[in-house]
Amino acid sequence: MKIYSFVFIFLVGSVTSGSCDRKSSGTAKRVNTGARVEKITALTLPVRNAQYVTGEQIPVHLSVPDTLQVDSVLVYFRGQFAGRYDGADTLMVATRGMHPGKAGVRTRVYFSGDNAETHSVQVELLSDIVPVTYRYRVVNSYPHDPGAYTQGLIFYDGWLYEGTGNYNQSTVRKVRLENGEVIQARNNASDIFGEGITIYNGKIYQLTYRSQICFVYDLNTMEEVRKFYFQNKEGWGLTHTDDELIMSDGTNILYFIDPDMFTVKRQLEVYNNEGPVRDLNELEYINGKIFANRYYTDEIVIIDPETGKEEGRVDMKGILSVKDRKPSTNVLNGIAWDPVGERLFVTGKYWPKLFEIELEEVSASR
Repeated sequence: MKIYSFVFIFLVGSVTSGSCDRKSSGTAKRVNTGARVEKITALTLPVRNAQYVTGEQIPVHLSVPDTLQVDSVLVYFRGQFAGRYDGADTLMVATRGMHPGKAGVRTRVYFSGDNAETHSVQVELLSDIVPVTYRYRVVNSYPHDPGAYTQGLIFYDGWLYEGTGNYNQSTVRKVRLENGEVIQARNNASDIFGEGITIYNGKIYQLTYRSQICFVYDLNTMEEVRKFYFQNKEGWGLTHTDDELIMSDGTNILYFIDPDMFTVKRQLEVYNNEGPVRDLNELEYINGKIFANRYYTDEIVIIDPETGKEEGRVDMKGILSVKDRKPSTNVLNGIAWDPVGERLFVTGKYWPKLFEIELEEVSASR
């Protein structure tokens, strides 16, 4: 996550910026109670887990006894030195231009005689935009294998490529769009639970659920050419930009990955104006935005890959009719984009149909 510079605005007191040096004055008596030292001051604002909207100012207040004189206080935000102030009055931290997500506020309080104490608290920054709501319109429907537990879906060079999951059932397959015919397939080992797939630089990348392995296959032969191990406990969805893979793991965090080493270059917390957007599953990168299924919902969210803000959402309820549903029919999952024909496809786990849809904006508020 990038850290942006910001400004401290002090309501009371003086500011000395650009220096971490501290001056010496006053006397402090530390209270020692056996094995631990009681803190003399208290960070009263912000309170733990308080939520603020990006662009708002975060109040920071340190409570200091009247009998105590503090030499200086250094303030850090998201691990970066933010400035120092003298005294113990409320100050405001500006968050304009920052990404939403969790953020730590830490103060380092210095007294005379090299005595010091630290206070820290975690807050959350919410997105400052309300996601746009979209409705869908079905343009076409196509047959889809009702035995496919869809985990990943791609449209590439005129063909659908699909990754399926479940132990002893996981595959990577090439599928004819018009009739759902499986043209080519590779079966995973029985102990592998396949997850999201993407095609990058002539290779198919396939995540696994809990094996912490990403398999890489030759696009034409589907022979394994490489595999990577990753640290996430689970792998869920996978897509890519021009130079990065993007991975989800069922949380509200997206991981941007070097495709040659499968190392995480950066990670991004996804938020809307109410809180974290969790359960991010199958992913598709479309015209500079990330489209993501949310597991166990009929919702697709549209995410800004630079800020992590949810910019839009699509309510997909009712796209698969009641008559097409069986006891085995599972959740919506699978998004594919045809960049040449500008067609958007969606399906679900064990669904008998795959749909081509168009989106229409409904509103920018709820």
